[in-house]
Amino acid sequence: MEERLRLEFNEWARGGSAERMERGHLPVGLQALARLNVARKARCLDLGCGSGWATRWMAERASDGFAIGLDVSDEMARRARERSASFTNAFFCVANAERLPFANAFFTHAFSMEALYYCADIAAALKEVCRVLAPGARFIAVVDLFYENRATHGWTRRLNVPVHLLSSAEYRDLFARAGFVQIEDARLYDPTPLEEDYPIGWFDTREDYLSYRAEGSLMIKAMKATRWETERTSAGPKT
Repeated sequence: MEERLRLEFNEWARGGSAERMERGHLPVGLQALARLNVARKARCLDLGCGSGWATRWMAERASDGFAIGLDVSDEMARRARERSASFTNAFFCVANAERLPFANAFFTHAFSMEALYYCADIAAALKEVCRVLAPGARFIAVVDLFYENRATHGWTRRLNVPVHLLSSAEYRDLFARAGFVQIEDARLYDPTPLEEDYPIGWFDTREDYLSYRAEGSLMIKAMKATRWETERTSAGPKT
């Protein structure tokens, strides 16, 4: 599965999809990133970084910290590295989200745009993200492919790799099981004007495209439990 994803996304990168996805993801992605509250000394993880646009956004704000973009595709990571050459605090690596090459509590912030549903084992990936986050650290993930957005269901047939089609409730449950608390989900909407044409490769009709835009993107925001919250949960209710 990992090799299949790597090869598929390498082809996407060579075909210019990294740049197209950046343009498509920015309007919603920037709304999500603004909610992450990246501080000057932040240590940030961008899971499924693609062209590295979100990594660079976080690195700009973490002027005394850093941002690391991670992708399963070595070609995506290479392009992100090239486009980030002017940054001294933006780094990129190739790795699987289910086996993150970082120490426990290494990051203070984490972000993921349109990547979670590609993970072979989302539960394992979320546990890894939780592991590498410091207690009290924030994680925001955004997905367009989710059960409530019916117009995206056809993507499961169009993509050349297996993906997960989960509901917002299923995502919240997975986050909770991974060790996150204060889990919230919300919809984010692309403010760019609707075009007369629609992405023919992804939607059967213009009506499907309009439905997709109206339904919005799913954002899940969560925090890694602090030691106090962990101890309180472990102790259970007082009798």
